Amino acid sequence: MRFLFLIGSSLHHFNEENISAYKTEQRFEQTLETLKCVREKVPNAYLCVFECSQFPIEEKYREKLIQDTDLFVEYYDEPGMKTIYENLIKKPEAFTYGKSLLETRGLINILHQMKRENIFSDAQRVFKLTGRYKLNDDFKIKDYESRFLENHYVMKTYEYLPKEHLYYNEKELDNVYAFLYGAQGMMVTGLWSFDRILFSDTLSALEKSFDYMERMLQYTSGTDIEHALYRFLNHKNILHISNLGLNVNKGMNGETYSI
Repeated sequence: MRFLFLIGSSLHHFNEENISAYKTEQRFEQTLETLKCVREKVPNAYLCVFECSQFPIEEKYREKLIQDTDLFVEYYDEPGMKTIYENLIKKPEAFTYGKSLLETRGLINILHQMKRENIFSDAQRVFKLTGRYKLNDDFKIKDYESRFLENHYVMKTYEYLPKEHLYYNEKELDNVYAFLYGAQGMMVTGLWSFDRILFSDTLSALEKSFDYMERMLQYTSGTDIEHALYRFLNHKNILHISNLGLNVNKGMNGETYSI
């Protein structure tokens, strides 16, 4: 089987001083580590990095990423991406949920490019992996080679109680997404995958998620892609797993944990 890893990147953080624990050079080195670990664990995989920084990255970074991937693309000049950044400049406090818009827009862009240019068409399963995260020893590509995964997503999810039951469970009232937004659950977007048969369904769900997140920012404090995408995917096609085999870098303190 051939696999494709779509790796989202943002080397130049929108608000590095106040939000990110890492500088551009550190983010670049971590991205290279991501590429290295995928090459080691899935030697025959296609690697594609889609860069979502606000401005073009430096040539030294671009050359190395082109060298280490099967495809490297930048979307700083894509109209939708530019609009998101323009709005974030006016309202930087919205970045918590604005980053979900950036990530989703980048993924939508690369899927449209794949469709338009008919690239990576022999990849039977497509992984979305967040840049700077690393696959750990619990990740086994053999687990994804089964024919039983055809027409399925593979992801880690968290289920909430249906909204109509919240009034009978005091603990669930603390879950704002479930109580106010009617969310049935959420997914981990650091690593998830879909069978190529689900390409059009996945693209459609991402586009619906993007529109939904935009509307939520207009009328509420916002929502994230973890809740939005889970809302629009067909749950009958989801295979839930408890351990992704993924090491995550996150937060101003540079926290690392495994999921």
